[in-house]
Amino acid sequence: MRRRLGGLLAAFSIVCATMAGTAADAWAGFRTTSQASHTLTSGRLQAPSGLSVTTGCSLLVLGPKADLQWTATPSLFATGYKVERWRGSTLEATVTVVPRTNTILTQTGLRRGTTYTWRVYAYYQSWTSSVTSASRTTPSLCL
Repeated sequence: MRRRLGGLLAAFSIVCATMAGTAADAWAGFRTTSQASHTLTSGRLQAPSGLSVTTGCSLLVLGPKADLQWTATPSLFATGYKVERWRGSTLEATVTVVPRTNTILTQTGLRRGTTYTWRVYAYYQSWTSSVTSASRTTPSLCL
C-alpha cells in the first residue's frame, strides 16, 4: 500500500509540474499579447452627446419638471452616467443613471422661473468622460 501511494504521489507531482510549466508559458504569452494590443487602460471614455432638456409642468407634483435626453456614449465599457443639476454656481443634485443604454431622465421638484444647467458625463469606475451640458429655465407658473 505504501509503495502504491508513493507511486501515485510521484505521478501527481509530475503532472502538477507539467501543468505549472504549461500555465506559466501560457501566461507569458498572454502578457506579450496584451501588451501589443489595445487595452482598457489605454482607451478613452467618450462623452455622451446631444443633450436636450425640455422644461414644463408636472401633473404629479404640481410644479416644474425637466425631461433630459442624450445620445449614449460609444464607449461600450462605460457603466452609466452622472447627471448634475446646477442652479447658478450651486450644485443641487447628482443622479446616477445605469446602464449606459439608459439615456432619458425626468427631474421634478424644481423651482418656478429658475434657470438650471444640467451636466451629463459617462463613467467607468474612477474614470469620467468630458461633459455635455444644456441650460433651460423652468416655467414661471405651474398649476
